Amino acid sequence: MTESVIERQLDKVYKENDPELPAELRNLLVRVMSKHLENATNTHYDELLNKLWERCMTLAPDPERKRLLAKLMMQEVEHGVITANILKGLGVDKVEFPIEQYLFHLSIDTWCDLCYFHALGDRVGMYIGENWGDVPYEPLRSVAPRLHRDEVFHATLGYQNLTELCSKPEGLMQANELIKKWWPAALDMFGTSESTFSEKYVRWGIRLAGNEELRQQYIAETRPLLEKLGIEIPNDKANRKFL
Repeated sequence: MTESVIERQLDKVYKENDPELPAELRNLLVRVMSKHLENATNTHYDELLNKLWERCMTLAPDPERKRLLAKLMMQEVEHGVITANILKGLGVDKVEFPIEQYLFHLSIDTWCDLCYFHALGDRVGMYIGENWGDVPYEPLRSVAPRLHRDEVFHATLGYQNLTELCSKPEGLMQANELIKKWWPAALDMFGTSESTFSEKYVRWGIRLAGNEELRQQYIAETRPLLEKLGIEIPNDKANRKFL
């Protein structure tokens, strides 16, 4: 356990509009929630949802997969409303932050791309974006378990779809080619190893650990899942943008 984890400020859980909410905690919450891509007030998120809906309905190979992806998309819309409501309680009515993680700008041309988008991209959310159960701010703390369960569903669905795809030789061949595109993008979603905000997030319980520690945990737990399918994963630093 790192020193920053030991020093977490968890002696009190603050409610919405609590006059005693520490300024540093409020500023960190506003920052992380404003940059969080799931936000119903952010037109960039609306654009992403429209793109993903079209890709899900176009690329899904059968009606059952369409049904499951429709459920996933409904949850994404709900997440955007939850984030917007939390920010409103912090005094922020609207944000227009562009989506910084380039994984969300990668082209989704095939069913395999969409499988990786959920299996790897949404899996990152299980480590950073939705692990807010320790944050000493009740509006975020109370929804954290539900958000985390949803991310588990999204990542699990992606992995199940990827597993079925890789069971066929042509699908595995495609997965081995496209992993070169999706693996570095997923690892870069954790941010830089030298982030100045990472330690503060951990100290206040907004993150469970720093960027690099979470990235290494993700690698250790995700690599075996992919290798089990016969996927040959590239070097963890290959084609990376944020080391």
